[in-house]
Amino acid sequence: MISQIASHNSNKPIFGYLGMVYAMLSIGVMGFVVWAHHMFTVGLPINGELFFMYATMLIAVPTGVKVFNWVATMWKGAMTFEAPMLFALAFVILFTIGGFSGLMLGITPVDFQYHDTYFVVAHFHYVLL
Repeated sequence: MISQIASHNSNKPIFGYLGMVYAMLSIGVMGFVVWAHHMFTVGLPINGELFFMYATMLIAVPTGVKVFNWVATMWKGAMTFEAPMLFALAFVILFTIGGFSGLMLGITPVDFQYHDTYFVVAHFHYVLL
């Protein structure tokens, strides 16, 4: 949805369309692999924690591709700032902040310190909203 809004309101085609498709597919596949990054503090074996930590770090790559392609689509476009485009701009900013905080939470030893804090709540809301 964000890709279509950014493309339409920038009067430009999606930057890196094929890369965007592969990024969406890889996020979909890897999304099934990273489920245990929500469970670092339940007593997983260290090898399990490391696997899910690295898988969480790996999912940041296609997510970064998507954010870069959204920004590149809007770059030097003839943007019209109607309500959908304002929503898309805010989404890209909030999603980027949520992604950076997610990288911090994806590191197993750090996650033990952040567990049950408002930092996790903020990350959830940045990504969700």
